[in-house]
Amino acid sequence: MARDEERAGRRETDREDLHGREDLHGREELRDEDELKVQRTEEELRAGTREREAGQVRVNKQVRTDREQVSVPTRHEEVSVERVPVEEGREASEAEIGEDEVTMPVTEEEVVTEKRPVVKEELRIRKDVVQDEEVVEEDVRKEEVDVDDETTALRDR
Repeated sequence: MARDEERAGRRETDREDLHGREDLHGREELRDEDELKVQRTEEELRAGTREREAGQVRVNKQVRTDREQVSVPTRHEEVSVERVPVEEGREASEAEIGEDEVTMPVTEEEVVTEKRPVVKEELRIRKDVVQDEEVVEEDVRKEEVDVDDETTALRDR
């Protein structure tokens, strides 16, 4: 405020040409002190994005044991002994009378189990980028300039 008053006082005492020429005292008419610049500023709202971690996906596998039953067909041999009467009087062939042992193998199928891992399912975990739009709202400040020109009132007197 004091600077403005100082400038006003200087203008009255220094009679300078309005075309920017020097007066009799050798001074240039327009100087930095004779001009006042006022800047009006505003805040502009700009929005962008930055990446941050939003969480994570964790996949756990546990082992569960179930009891399964499987029906398996099996075969086995059974031994039957049949005594057959022979004709009377038939002579024995070169067989000697004495102790003897005869063996005949008897077989059966036994169930055998085998376990092997088999892939039954596959999980594919994928990240997809989804485009969204968010509306943000912020308060921004703006300067307003009022100019009160009181010079016309002084000239009209």
